[in-house]
Amino acid sequence: MKQILKSILAVYMTKRKKKREFTLKELESKHTETGKKSFNDSSYFAGISKEGFTFVTRLSFRSDKPNENWMKVNIPGEGVWGFENRNFPEGKGFKQGPLEYECIVPGEKWRIKYEGTLPQGKKEEHIKLDVEWTAAAPLVVFDKVGTTALQVGKQIAKERWDRNFFNKLRELDQVHYEQAGKMTGVIQWKGKRHELEFVGVRDHSWGNRNWPDWDRHFWLLGLLEDGRFFNFSLISYGFVKNLQAAFIYTGDRYKTIFKIPSFDQLKFDSLMPKSLSFPVQEDKDGPVKTLSLKMRTFFPFRMDETYYLRQAESEFVYDGVKGIGFAEMGINLGKHEIDINSTC
Repeated sequence: MKQILKSILAVYMTKRKKKREFTLKELESKHTETGKKSFNDSSYFAGISKEGFTFVTRLSFRSDKPNENWMKVNIPGEGVWGFENRNFPEGKGFKQGPLEYECIVPGEKWRIKYEGTLPQGKKEEHIKLDVEWTAAAPLVVFDKVGTTALQVGKQIAKERWDRNFFNKLRELDQVHYEQAGKMTGVIQWKGKRHELEFVGVRDHSWGNRNWPDWDRHFWLLGLLEDGRFFNFSLISYGFVKNLQAAFIYTGDRYKTIFKIPSFDQLKFDSLMPKSLSFPVQEDKDGPVKTLSLKMRTFFPFRMDETYYLRQAESEFVYDGVKGIGFAEMGINLGKHEIDINSTC
């Protein structure tokens, strides 16, 4: 009886969050909570070009810790160049130093700009990146699509409830949305101008984020050759395990995925594998489909020296259809023994 009551209460708590509404302007604005511990506003863009240029970039604005920033670029024939967490001054809007994301039309168009140096070991080169993002699908907000109150509530109900648990649970109260798009623009590298087109993905989230609370996760975002756009994600915190967030865009609507495996059910060949394959059930009574992927170019990051996060440009096959996108995996270095030098 106690467990049944916990499940009912957990579903009710989750449903309340899903009633939130935001205007497009609110979604596409930077959010700050200067007096709130562990508050974070994070934006991310990534693109893949047919010429082999790939980039990932992120701006994070934090209330009680230094801001985070990334810019890493794969240069054909030269490998990955880039930085993380330079001491850039915060500017107006989504801007740190020379790295800036400018919203031109909310939900439709953005501009991503960076001009400065990129290191690779002891080497350093100047780069100018200036690209414009155009939406290829509507925004997908996780309050409405990708998760269900029943899925989240069932996982919350499995945990031991106390005051500390409910304090930690606030970390789940984030606003998070994603989008597929296309980018066109210029990368100038070693005096040569490259006019490029990219397949792109982006996300924006705000709320509490405390990296030591994260145990492990994966975040798989891809675009298929038939136009479908998907996310398959799984995260385990120290206080609640196996939270699923997954959707597929079919060209006219987003659909929440019914089921992907938990970490216990997945058969990884290592803590940070370079290929994956697992079953996906889009609908409760629907057929089981297979997602498989191979990771190609790697972009590693350290989050507060506690959490190791690795992104990878990836080739996907889902439901027999090929695609490209990004695979992110992360693991808590204090809770798992892993040689991160062997993961890329």
